[in-house]
Amino acid sequence: MAVSTNRWPGRLRYVPLLNIGILIASIVTFGLAVSYARESIKTPIWKQTLIYMRPRPSNGKIIIYAAFMPFFSILHSTLDLTLHFLIALNPLYSLAVGSIYFIGWLVQWSLWMHCEISGIGFDNAGKGETCFQVNLDHAKGSMIPMRSSKGVVNGRVGVGFIVVVLYAVYAVAAALAVARNRRTGGKTMEMK
Repeated sequence: MAVSTNRWPGRLRYVPLLNIGILIASIVTFGLAVSYARESIKTPIWKQTLIYMRPRPSNGKIIIYAAFMPFFSILHSTLDLTLHFLIALNPLYSLAVGSIYFIGWLVQWSLWMHCEISGIGFDNAGKGETCFQVNLDHAKGSMIPMRSSKGVVNGRVGVGFIVVVLYAVYAVAAALAVARNRRTGGKTMEMK
């Protein structure tokens, strides 16, 4: 018998495989985000923006807004999968990092919803501090830039929500593993 202090106990040992789903969903979201950013960069400034003397949003701001969390989630889930298969993935690490990524994705998804789907950002069209989309040419009553496909926007937001849910499940399962390890004195017994 081997004694291990940082292992995923019992059935929770399969939880890190959620990173496969996170990786796939993050790759899809990243692809949609790059498409959205490319289309937004090509979209001309909205005529009303000139009245408010608002500058065109920088290409960097558009790219960071669209692809920041998907890009780093790809890196994170790849690292976690590698650590899992090397049997070095600690549940406490997964809890900390999974919680940070859950909060990051929740903020990212909320911004996407606020600025593109809900139309709340459109109601504040004169301000334009939060949502750069108000400065780009868009269809009446919509915050989606003219050159962007509604399917790309809805797909990115939809798959992004799936990533939010996966990270929530991952963080909760990691918390359960940490609690179980602490309850058993930090040790799990495994047969070899």
